[in-house]
Amino acid sequence: MVSRDVILDYVNRVNGEWVIRGRVRSRSRPGTWHSVEVRIRRSRDGYISIIGKCDCEAFTRGRMVCWHILHLTNVFIRNRRKVSNEFGVFIN
Repeated sequence: MVSRDVILDYVNRVNGEWVIRGRVRSRSRPGTWHSVEVRIRRSRDGYISIIGKCDCEAFTRGRMVCWHILHLTNVFIRNRRKVSNEFGVFIN
């Protein structure tokens, strides 16, 4: 376990792009978990692109980047070596 409020369900590297799927605990509604998918890629000019989707109200109604997308991304980045080993994905 890498975080008490994140459960990683899927981590893979597809065509140089990280695909991370998981569930993130709601901060405002106890007992509620949101389904989140994040894709992280590095462009040739060095920029990092993070795109994602979440089933929370902030994202589905407001189309805003929500805390859940950012939190899943942060948990993955901070624990990427441990997570990639658990899922059998190699980091280049």
